[in-house]
This record gives sequence, structure tokens and C-alpha cells, in this order.
Amino acid sequence: MRTSKGTKRRGSGPHGVSGSEVTVPGASDLGDGIAQIRLPMAGNPLRYINGYVVEDEGGLTLVDCGWKAGDVLAALHAGLHELGHDLSGVQRILITHHHFDHYGLAATLRRAGVPELLMHERDWEIAQHFAATHKEDDRASDAWLERNGFVPSDAGDEGFAGRWEIMEPTALVADGERVGRLEAVWTPGHSPGHLCFADARSGRLLTGDHVLDPITPHVGLWRDRDADPIGDYLASLEKVRGRGPAGALPAHGEPFADLDRRVGELIAHTLGREAQIVGVLAAGTASAGAIAERLPWTRRNRTFESLGAWHQQFAVSETIAHLRHLFVNGRITLASGPDPIRYTPAA
Repeated sequence: MRTSKGTKRRGSGPHGVSGSEVTVPGASDLGDGIAQIRLPMAGNPLRYINGYVVEDEGGLTLVDCGWKAGDVLAALHAGLHELGHDLSGVQRILITHHHFDHYGLAATLRRAGVPELLMHERDWEIAQHFAATHKEDDRASDAWLERNGFVPSDAGDEGFAGRWEIMEPTALVADGERVGRLEAVWTPGHSPGHLCFADARSGRLLTGDHVLDPITPHVGLWRDRDADPIGDYLASLEKVRGRGPAGALPAHGEPFADLDRRVGELIAHTLGREAQIVGVLAAGTASAGAIAERLPWTRRNRTFESLGAWHQQFAVSETIAHLRHLFVNGRITLASGPDPIRYTPAA
């Protein structure tokens, strides 16, 4: 396992790919000067990622651009043509976050003449770090999973090689900053620099991977660092309540009407998962790996053993993140003794 949604360790969950072609629907005019272009994710069960084209006074804005591949570039050109545009009309690319299926084609598009590329400072820092140290990064993540009671197998690179290329943004976007008609909403959790974009004209929120329906975003902890990504994610979910009264435009799947309903479901899912973890710990001290083996996974409630090697690593990473959040909030404590790291209910 060598990369995932941008890197091996910063992905959003169920993403396995192969080199096969995939046929997806084309572009859709969503009204209010916004269109959806479905960009293929060959071999991936999600099938496509959405690039959103937003018409503005200064030209077109493309929100997310897919991974680096010829079929993605072809689909983008075809979608723009279907909408009556071409790439020369795209003034800027807004990146919701650094994962490769959102950012991977950005360098290609900049070289093709798109003037501006914008993303959040935190994710630009991560992209630079990954580009410089990805091999060491993978080894550190494997060691961290082992410390948490799970020995990862070699899941391979899942066909991600060559689908991501670093490109420096022309500007960094901060929370609350306006980019044309869109307002950036910083929503850390799925990634530290994740951005949603609120459109005042249409009343919609472009949610990236922050709010998806019906799948849930991956929020994991892939190395030993002082962070609480689940806490960040829950706070970010609360932050976007009411920001999309006319609906949500997610990066994966189709637009949906009731953003606040889905926010409530995701919060309930997150809290329900933590209740399951506390329930497992009630039976005795355990590591993240041992806990993950006893939990149901995916919407279909699959067993841990039935997951592929790739998804097992994501499952353990998510479990570690939940354990960190429970620990930070005083609901569990660290058990004494050598590795693996183990937890026990708080007194």
C-alpha cells in the first residue's frame, strides 16, 4: 500500500483502483451558473469524482480536477465542450484538499494554461512533505500501525503510481476568504486543510469529501502525532450546518438536497462508532488492531476479516483516530505496559 487519495496514509477510505477503463455519465447543468463534470476513477468502486464548474465574472472556476490520467483529462475537455466552454475559459482551479483524486491533474492543467491554482495552506504543506518523503512516510505509517496491534501486509500501490503530481498553488486560501462568488469554509478532519465552498448565489455548499452521501469520509490517524482528527471532524460538521440551504454538491456521488440531514447522520454515525469501541473495551483492555477486528465495517456491516488488505489498514487507522478522541475526552485511558498500545475504560 503506497498511496491513497493523495498519499497512502491520507486517503478517505474505500479506494482501490486498477488500470481498467470506466464509463461514467457526462456533464450536468445544475443551474445558477454551476455545472457538474463527472471525472472517471478507473477501477475504483466510486466510479468518478465530481469537478464543479462555476461561472463567475472573472471566468470559470473548476473545483477539484481529478487524478492525473489521460481519460480524466479527456472527460474534462468533453464535459467543458458539452457545457459550451473550453479549457481556455477556466481561470482558476480550487482544490478542496490535497488527495490525489482531487489534486492530481492540477499540474497538467496549469501547464495547459489555467492561470490560478488555490488550496489551503495546511494541505499544501502536506503535499510538499509527501512529495519529498513519501517512502519514509509509508514506513513510518506501517510502524505506527504495528505499534497499535496490526501488522500491515504489502497491499501494493493499487495502481496509483503516476496519478499524482505536485504543483505549487498560485495563492493560498484561508477560512472565510472569498474566491469570486465562493466563500472558503475550512473544515479539517478528512484532511487538515480541507475546504468546503459556500455559494451565496445558489445557496449550495460544495462539500468536497467532508460531507458525502451515502458513504462516510475516512478520518484516520496514520502516525503518532499530537492531533485529534475526529474532534476536528465533528467540529467541522457543526460548522457547516446551515451553510447549504439549497443543498450539497459533494465530490463523490450525486448532489443532494438536505445538507443538515446528512450532517446529523454523520455525527450520529461517528458517535455510534465510539459507543461500539467503548463497548468492546468493556470486555477488556485492547489495542486498536484488536478492536477493529471486532467492529462491523462499511454500510454492509462486513467483518474485518472480509476486508481487503488495503481497507483493513484504513479500518485500523480510523479506529486509532476514534481512540484518540475518546482518550482526549477522558472516556478511556492508556494501559501500562509495552507495545502494542492498549486502552482501557476510564475509571
